[in-house]
Amino acid sequence: MLPAFFVRSRGAGKLYGLLFTPLLERHTLTQLEADIILFLANNPEYDTARDIVEKRHLAKSHVSVGIDTLADRGLLTRFRLEGNRKTIHLRLTEKAGPIVEEGREIQRQYGELLFAGFSKEDRRRLFTLLNRVAENVDAALAEEERN
Repeated sequence: MLPAFFVRSRGAGKLYGLLFTPLLERHTLTQLEADIILFLANNPEYDTARDIVEKRHLAKSHVSVGIDTLADRGLLTRFRLEGNRKTIHLRLTEKAGPIVEEGREIQRQYGELLFAGFSKEDRRRLFTLLNRVAENVDAALAEEERN
Protein backbone atom coordinates (compact mmCIF):
# COMPACT_ATOMS: atom_id res chain seq x y z
CA MET A 1 0.00 0.00 0.00
CA LEU A 2 1.25 3.49 -0.86
CA PRO A 3 2.15 5.91 1.94
CA ALA A 4 -0.58 8.45 2.65
CA PHE A 5 1.62 11.23 1.23
CA PHE A 6 1.37 9.81 -2.29
CA VAL A 7 -2.35 9.27 -1.97
CA ARG A 8 -2.81 12.82 -0.68
CA SER A 9 -0.30 14.52 -2.97
CA ARG A 10 -3.18 16.37 -4.60
CA GLY A 11 -3.84 17.94 -1.22
CA ALA A 12 -0.22 19.08 -1.02
CA GLY A 13 -0.61 20.68 -4.45
CA LYS A 14 -3.84 22.33 -3.40
CA LEU A 15 -2.17 23.76 -0.29
CA TYR A 16 0.67 25.13 -2.43
CA GLY A 17 -1.86 26.82 -4.72
CA LEU A 18 -3.79 28.30 -1.81
CA LEU A 19 -0.63 29.78 -0.33
CA PHE A 20 0.19 31.36 -3.69
CA THR A 21 -3.28 32.82 -4.35
CA PRO A 22 -2.62 36.27 -2.80
CA LEU A 23 0.64 36.68 -4.77
CA LEU A 24 -1.06 35.59 -8.01
CA GLU A 25 -3.91 38.02 -7.51
CA ARG A 26 -1.63 40.89 -6.47
CA HIS A 27 0.61 40.49 -9.53
CA THR A 28 -2.07 39.21 -11.95
CA LEU A 29 -0.21 35.98 -12.66
CA THR A 30 -1.20 32.39 -13.26
CA GLN A 31 0.33 29.66 -11.11
CA LEU A 32 2.29 28.47 -14.16
CA GLU A 33 3.75 31.95 -14.70
CA ALA A 34 4.79 32.15 -11.04
CA ASP A 35 6.27 28.65 -11.32
CA ILE A 36 8.32 29.69 -14.36
CA ILE A 37 9.62 32.78 -12.57
CA LEU A 38 10.58 30.81 -9.47
CA PHE A 39 12.12 27.98 -11.49
CA LEU A 40 14.39 30.44 -13.28
CA ALA A 41 15.24 32.25 -10.03
CA ASN A 42 15.93 29.08 -8.06
CA ASN A 43 17.76 27.18 -10.82
CA PRO A 44 20.03 29.63 -12.66
CA GLU A 45 21.87 26.76 -14.37
CA TYR A 46 18.61 25.88 -16.19
CA ASP A 47 17.57 28.82 -18.32
CA THR A 48 15.71 27.50 -21.36
CA ALA A 49 12.09 26.56 -22.02
CA ARG A 50 13.28 22.99 -22.62
CA ASP A 51 14.86 22.95 -19.14
CA ILE A 52 11.57 24.04 -17.58
CA VAL A 53 9.59 21.43 -19.52
CA GLU A 54 12.01 18.62 -18.68
CA LYS A 55 12.72 19.45 -15.04
CA ARG A 56 9.17 20.38 -14.05
CA HIS A 57 7.38 17.88 -16.34
CA LEU A 58 5.14 20.58 -17.78
CA ALA A 59 3.51 20.74 -21.21
CA LYS A 60 5.69 22.42 -23.80
CA SER A 61 2.74 24.45 -25.11
CA HIS A 62 1.84 25.76 -21.65
CA VAL A 63 5.43 26.76 -20.89
CA SER A 64 5.69 28.51 -24.25
CA VAL A 65 2.53 30.55 -23.61
CA GLY A 66 3.69 31.39 -20.08
CA ILE A 67 7.08 32.57 -21.32
CA ASP A 68 5.44 34.71 -24.01
CA THR A 69 3.17 36.34 -21.44
CA LEU A 70 6.02 36.99 -19.00
CA ALA A 71 8.19 38.46 -21.77
CA ASP A 72 5.32 40.69 -22.94
CA ARG A 73 4.95 41.97 -19.37
CA GLY A 74 8.67 42.70 -19.09
CA LEU A 75 9.30 40.09 -16.40
CA LEU A 76 11.80 38.10 -18.44
CA THR A 77 13.91 38.51 -21.54
CA ARG A 78 15.07 36.05 -24.18
CA PHE A 79 18.61 35.98 -25.52
CA ARG A 80 21.01 33.81 -27.48
CA LEU A 81 24.57 33.03 -26.52
CA GLU A 82 27.30 33.92 -28.96
CA GLY A 83 28.17 30.89 -31.07
CA ASN A 84 24.78 29.22 -30.55
CA ARG A 85 22.05 30.91 -32.52
CA LYS A 86 19.58 28.06 -32.00
CA THR A 87 19.04 27.95 -28.26
CA ILE A 88 17.03 30.73 -26.67
CA HIS A 89 17.94 31.42 -23.06
CA LEU A 90 15.74 33.16 -20.51
CA ARG A 91 16.65 35.76 -17.91
CA LEU A 92 14.43 37.39 -15.32
CA THR A 93 14.34 41.17 -15.27
CA GLU A 94 14.53 43.41 -12.21
CA LYS A 95 10.78 43.82 -12.49
CA ALA A 96 10.42 40.14 -11.46
CA GLY A 97 12.41 40.74 -8.24
CA PRO A 98 9.44 41.37 -5.91
CA ILE A 99 7.65 38.29 -7.26
CA VAL A 100 10.77 36.16 -6.68
CA GLU A 101 11.12 37.49 -3.15
CA GLU A 102 7.47 36.88 -2.26
CA GLY A 103 7.43 33.51 -4.01
CA ARG A 104 10.49 32.25 -2.18
CA GLU A 105 8.92 33.25 1.12
CA ILE A 106 5.77 31.31 0.22
CA GLN A 107 7.90 28.30 -0.72
CA ARG A 108 9.66 28.56 2.64
CA GLN A 109 6.31 28.70 4.46
CA TYR A 110 5.07 25.72 2.47
CA GLY A 111 8.13 23.72 3.46
CA GLU A 112 7.61 24.64 7.11
CA LEU A 113 4.00 23.46 6.95
CA LEU A 114 4.90 20.19 5.22
CA PHE A 115 7.78 19.33 7.51
CA ALA A 116 6.50 20.63 10.85
CA GLY A 117 7.76 18.35 13.61
CA PHE A 118 10.49 16.79 11.45
CA SER A 119 14.06 16.90 12.71
CA LYS A 120 16.85 17.91 10.32
CA GLU A 121 17.86 14.25 10.16
CA ASP A 122 14.28 13.19 9.36
CA ARG A 123 14.17 15.74 6.55
CA ARG A 124 17.52 14.63 5.17
CA ARG A 125 16.47 10.96 5.14
CA LEU A 126 13.08 11.79 3.61
CA PHE A 127 14.64 13.92 0.85
CA THR A 128 17.13 11.15 0.07
CA LEU A 129 14.33 8.60 -0.23
CA LEU A 130 12.07 10.88 -2.26
CA ASN A 131 14.95 11.62 -4.64
CA ARG A 132 15.33 7.87 -5.14
CA VAL A 133 11.59 7.63 -5.87
CA ALA A 134 11.92 10.47 -8.40
CA GLU A 135 14.87 8.70 -10.07
CA ASN A 136 12.77 5.52 -10.31
CA VAL A 137 9.91 7.46 -11.88
CA ASP A 138 12.26 9.10 -14.39
CA ALA A 139 13.80 5.73 -15.28
CA ALA A 140 10.39 4.11 -15.72
CA LEU A 141 9.19 6.98 -17.91
CA ALA A 142 12.34 6.80 -20.03
CA GLU A 143 11.84 3.03 -20.44
CA GLU A 144 8.21 3.56 -21.48
CA GLU A 145 9.29 6.14 -24.07
CA ARG A 146 11.84 3.70 -25.51
CA ASN A 147 9.14 1.00 -25.91
